[in-house]
Amino acid sequence: MKGLLAVMVGAFVLGVAILAAHGALAQGGGSDRPGDSFIAKTAEKLGISTEELTTAMSNAQFDLIDEAVANGKLTTDEAAKLKARVGEYGPLSVLRLRHGKDGAGVCRGAKLVIGAAADVLHMERADIVSAIRSGQSLAEIAQSKGMSAEDFKAALLQSVKAKLDAKVADGTITQQQADRAYTATQGKIDEIVQFKGGSDAAPCRRWRDGEKEALPTATS
Repeated sequence: MKGLLAVMVGAFVLGVAILAAHGALAQGGGSDRPGDSFIAKTAEKLGISTEELTTAMSNAQFDLIDEAVANGKLTTDEAAKLKARVGEYGPLSVLRLRHGKDGAGVCRGAKLVIGAAADVLHMERADIVSAIRSGQSLAEIAQSKGMSAEDFKAALLQSVKAKLDAKVADGTITQQQADRAYTATQGKIDEIVQFKGGSDAAPCRRWRDGEKEALPTATS
């Protein structure tokens, strides 16, 4: 049993690497669930059924989510959404979500939003990242370009939607994923445009460098 658990932990880690490397759903055999082909192959090597491995991995995720609730990192409502996601999309679907607060959808879309801001403000993405690192907010950067915060928010959301629509068109993500990503960004738009790189109240660390783009396989 310990050997099986060790292999399962390895499967979790490798699953993260695979999903991060591709930056989208790891699909196979017509499945819409991220990592199903990986889980099936791992189960085959372990000599157990796909259902057994999926159940074990899902239960492990449920335990982690329950621990996050107990530690005050998640509300019961947030936990319920994550568990529903596991049930619908599989145990690997939440590996890139933080089992905590602060809007995981916003974190995963950091590079997308910074890219959208660069388009709106006619700036290089690197210059926006540098400004955020220095402690400026996106709203302040926009104001320095003569754009009000409200106008900037509207233009930013429009740009985000255009980028998501393009990813749907080229098959990178599904329409459902795009809709959820947009809703997550829209719901956090005030926090996004007011966030300053030096603040402790950061949506996530990636706002400081914008290095990784990890579009949600689905957002909570």
